[in-house]
Amino acid sequence: MRRLTASQVERTAHDVFGVSVSLEVSDEEVLTFRSNVSTSVDTASARGYLDFASAVVASSDFTACEDECLDWLLDEAGPRLFRRPLDDDQRDRYTALFELGLENGDEQEAAAWVAEAMLQSPSFLYLDEVSGADGLLDDYSLAARLSLLLWGSNPDLTLLEKAERGELSTPEQLEAEARRLLDDSKSEAGMREFVDQWFDLQRLDDADTRPDLAELGSDTVSALRAEPVRFFFQLVQDGGDVATLLTSPTTVVTPELEALYADDILTSDADHFELDPSRRGGILALPGVAAALSHARQTSPTLRGKSVLTGLLCDPPDPPPADVDTMLPEPTTGETTRDRIEQHMNVAVCRSCHQSMDGIGLSLEKLDWLGRYREMDNGLAIDDTSTFPLGDDEVSVSGPSQLGIALAASSETAACVSRQWLRYSVGIAESPATDCLVEALSQAAAGSRGLERMIVETVRSDWFRLAPEAPEEP
Repeated sequence: MRRLTASQVERTAHDVFGVSVSLEVSDEEVLTFRSNVSTSVDTASARGYLDFASAVVASSDFTACEDECLDWLLDEAGPRLFRRPLDDDQRDRYTALFELGLENGDEQEAAAWVAEAMLQSPSFLYLDEVSGADGLLDDYSLAARLSLLLWGSNPDLTLLEKAERGELSTPEQLEAEARRLLDDSKSEAGMREFVDQWFDLQRLDDADTRPDLAELGSDTVSALRAEPVRFFFQLVQDGGDVATLLTSPTTVVTPELEALYADDILTSDADHFELDPSRRGGILALPGVAAALSHARQTSPTLRGKSVLTGLLCDPPDPPPADVDTMLPEPTTGETTRDRIEQHMNVAVCRSCHQSMDGIGLSLEKLDWLGRYREMDNGLAIDDTSTFPLGDDEVSVSGPSQLGIALAASSETAACVSRQWLRYSVGIAESPATDCLVEALSQAAAGSRGLERMIVETVRSDWFRLAPEAPEEP
């Protein structure tokens, strides 16, 4: 059974109780994405859930339910937290707890007791996916899977009512609900979960990794992290495909980033910045992505190239041998980052991986560690031309826009984007059995309204409707 991620718990509590509280419990990562499928809840995590539940209850206003608090908890709040109606045993236990609360206070006090218990219940924290003899999930489980995927939170009452009526059993019914959820602004939260993890954007909030970002201010750092998500979400809404994702010079208006973009903004309106296509194009050239894949006050062609190989080509490089020094030479006067990288690539044991990894990353060198466009590095002109293997070919590019065009033209890219979405949405590990689905999704992603179709076709697939297999015993 998978445990909900911290952000899914936070969003659901906000949806049900109307308050925003941070949950201090760490998530594990599987195949890039957070998926709590094997880590147990230790003492520190249990305390984190207790503190979270207490803080949510302390911030909630239970006077709104007046004299019907128990009915609201059992018939509305509870099902939204547990993703299905409460069974008789649960109703009896929470009723007893409510009555005990009444003995110690008023109706609001009793409601707080029950809400705090529900927020720590395994029925809330763990995704109990129920299937029939055919291996297909029941409607309540599908409602949960659909909502957690597209909204990053538990189902709303509309989705639960459809599950109760058995209206989520067919691909057509799932598609209709998927489109309803995608049309809602809450689906930006689901896209945030995907994009944020896909491009490692959490590095932007890591003070140990990027202590230099503090000088930008919290609003700018938050905008750096949010823009790639909004960019992707806007493409889904507007019918963009994989090529648009990697090449579009149009991004969403983000006032906090206007100074970072500077002269790169050619025109703007209420909703969009139109960027200089000779300098920028696609998600890799957004300041937040460029900054997340950098070190403090220093770009990292290696980190950027590794992210492209792993996240957009599904060809992650092997880890370096244990006895190899991975540190670049210290910078000296009259030396660019490219010069230091090329010294590193002269080491024979490093060359095989770094030729493609650094080759990709060097084409992004005119975007500095904050994602600003620049022409000079350490007082010298930047050379962002690069040649690297891509699929069965070898390509030469110059700059972020040409890199995006080259990636968009490769069939490997659409297949990898689809594979990444499948990993995130269903948690499927690499398997020959999924190859046909990946191929179908990649064709959808590369066509008209490609990103939206990729999402919808995933929801329609048998893989989405199947219960997860139990992990093999170690």
